Amino acid sequence: MRILVLWFLLVFVLAGCAARGTVTLLPGALGPGQVLQPVFVASNRLPNTDGPRLIFEQAFGDTRDSTLRFGRVDISIPPVHEAGQIEWPRGTRADPAQHFVARSETRFADTGAFLMDLGQQMAPGGDVVLFVHGFNVNNAEAVYRLAQIAHDFAADDPVIAFSWPSAGSPRGYVYDRDSVIFSRDGLEDVLLALAGEGHRIMLVAHSMGSQLVMETLRQISISGQGAALEQLAGVALISPDIDEDVFVSQARRIDPFPEPFTLMVSSNDRALGVAALLTGKPTRLGSISDPDRLEGVPVEVVDLSDIQGGDRSRHTTAFTAPAAIRLLRDMAPAP
Repeated sequence: MRILVLWFLLVFVLAGCAARGTVTLLPGALGPGQVLQPVFVASNRLPNTDGPRLIFEQAFGDTRDSTLRFGRVDISIPPVHEAGQIEWPRGTRADPAQHFVARSETRFADTGAFLMDLGQQMAPGGDVVLFVHGFNVNNAEAVYRLAQIAHDFAADDPVIAFSWPSAGSPRGYVYDRDSVIFSRDGLEDVLLALAGEGHRIMLVAHSMGSQLVMETLRQISISGQGAALEQLAGVALISPDIDEDVFVSQARRIDPFPEPFTLMVSSNDRALGVAALLTGKPTRLGSISDPDRLEGVPVEVVDLSDIQGGDRSRHTTAFTAPAAIRLLRDMAPAP
């Protein structure tokens, strides 16, 4: 037990001393070999200021707000980019030839303005990808990570980051779990707005964000708005930090249940091992080894346990390990 406690301290407490990423805005920063990746943002994080660049301020962080804010960030990805990586400046002056930087930013006054700009990026009734980040993620990390994923997976459809108020701290596990419950209405509003425009939605979530997705889908279904779920083109939960019994209970109340519905799991996920320790259960959904325990819930399980590379905790293998990126790109259906 002492060894487990020590490991917990090393992973969760000492990691909190590391510097966190921030978005660097360099207007017009686009040169030879750089690729521009727009990222739409919907967020219920409350900024500490009322300045002109709320999407970028580091203060745009962990404080919860019932008001949704919308924006778009155009991210320049450098020619030296390696699959699975975010090239952060990390203490040096941001260089568009070497690092991820924001070329421009747009704030939308309301949902209507957001949907209008989004619609201009796609064909009528086209698809969008809505990404819900996980535990211990600040706003900058949510935006840059989605830019990296969209680029590496060669996404043709517009991408939206739902940036919920994670504490952005390894010590904020309980705070983040409460923020998930708080954020259900916000994510519901975004999903219903997109469905109302006739957009098909590919819903992707990572880690604790999977709990937010399941709670929101359940909430939409039992509130009598299940018709909106027919606009889901599919759901993918990556390393889901959910109790298996809770997942089954949630799934049973979601009607219609989205198809396809994919779980990306790994028995080597160290972060979920710590989460299991915190919750008093032996495993979490993202490290499931026997899909039969899901009692017939119609999901496809993709096991990434044998994939090498990616982050050391094996918690983001699906989008940081080049081998996993190649595998999942090959599995994707042709447009």
